[in-house]
Amino acid sequence: MTTIWLGFILLEKSLLKPHFSNPTNIFQMSTFKTILVALLIAPVATAFAGDCNPLSGELRIGQNDADYPTIAAAVSALKCGGVNGPVTFLLEDGKYSERIDLSAISGVSAQNTVTFESAKGNNSDVVLSSTSPDVNYTVGLNNTSYVSFENLTIENRSGNTGNAVKLDGSARNIKFKNVVFNGNEKPATGANSAVIYSTSNEAKSSIIFEDCEVNNGSVGLYKGGSASADTRTSITGTLFFNQYESAITLTNEASPVISNNVVSTVSNYKTYKAISLDKVGGNMIVSNNVVNAVNGSYGLAMNNCEGTASNLGSVTNNSLNVGGSGAMYGLYLTGSTDNVVFNFNRVKLTPTVKNAPTQAYYKNSGTGANINLLNNIFFDLNTGGYTILGNTYKDFFNQLPSQSNSALSVSANGIMIEKVTPAN
Repeated sequence: MTTIWLGFILLEKSLLKPHFSNPTNIFQMSTFKTILVALLIAPVATAFAGDCNPLSGELRIGQNDADYPTIAAAVSALKCGGVNGPVTFLLEDGKYSERIDLSAISGVSAQNTVTFESAKGNNSDVVLSSTSPDVNYTVGLNNTSYVSFENLTIENRSGNTGNAVKLDGSARNIKFKNVVFNGNEKPATGANSAVIYSTSNEAKSSIIFEDCEVNNGSVGLYKGGSASADTRTSITGTLFFNQYESAITLTNEASPVISNNVVSTVSNYKTYKAISLDKVGGNMIVSNNVVNAVNGSYGLAMNNCEGTASNLGSVTNNSLNVGGSGAMYGLYLTGSTDNVVFNFNRVKLTPTVKNAPTQAYYKNSGTGANINLLNNIFFDLNTGGYTILGNTYKDFFNQLPSQSNSALSVSANGIMIEKVTPAN
């Protein structure tokens, strides 16, 4: 604007002369008006040159008469214009070798959501893939909200490390439904090789995984937690296959729901934990999960997981099978874990080498004073180990001795110990 007014002043001095009756002066005045209008219009045009219309409705991504040829082009439109209604990007069949970076999107809300999904509804038809070993993740969501991915595949198989999805910042209201996640098949540990990695940079809320499949990686789903606990994480109906270190690792969470999932691995990592919970509190629900870790270590490990007397944690109806030659525990409690109910779980150990002090269906070495262990079934295959091991005098209503005799059939609190003779 300074340039405009400077130009206006200069023009005024050169063109605005007295004697307007002179035809030459009239012409000069007309020229002045034309130039002035042009100067006034120029910054307006410049101001809107980078602006885009907000998006709404169904839009197609692909090469066949689509609105956007690539996912990156669609994301650029989102970043530029935001949304003013719900948006669904329908992806045509194919492999999209792109890294997707989404940040905060203008205009999103519980009503105005953004969804990326396969146009045909099949998760095998559309693959989002990283093909470069230098790419740390395929889909990055940083401070992103109200975005869903449905009926597609997201993978990062190429690098020595890398994530299929990385959640960063204060991501919230993110949903993955019927998505296949593929990570690296190489044995590895740590968050940098997790298939799905949620960082500890700011608290995250309402991150949902529903009816998904997570393959390979060091950890299937790694959520680091933050100074303020993550809230309302939901993992339901999901298959975790062939992780090396852990299927699900959650830290600093408030009241997550982990339900109806299947964990299956042949990993022989000596501290493998199928489900690992650390500093998880409130009314957490861990229910109806099936774990089959034939080589290893821990079915459900809980450290410093504290409910309250009025808001108990619940671990119910899970089936846990742990085997191998090293230390192994079906249910394993450490730290300040307290105010948790363990009901109707089925725990089976299948050790190949007897080492009783390091093998137990249930071990509590924590300091909690209100653990309710009721109505569980422990399978004894006559291969050694303890049924109950540790500080069980702290277990509410638990009448079994601290290192119980596996020959007991029914305890005072309804625990059933079934003796099974292995086939010859």
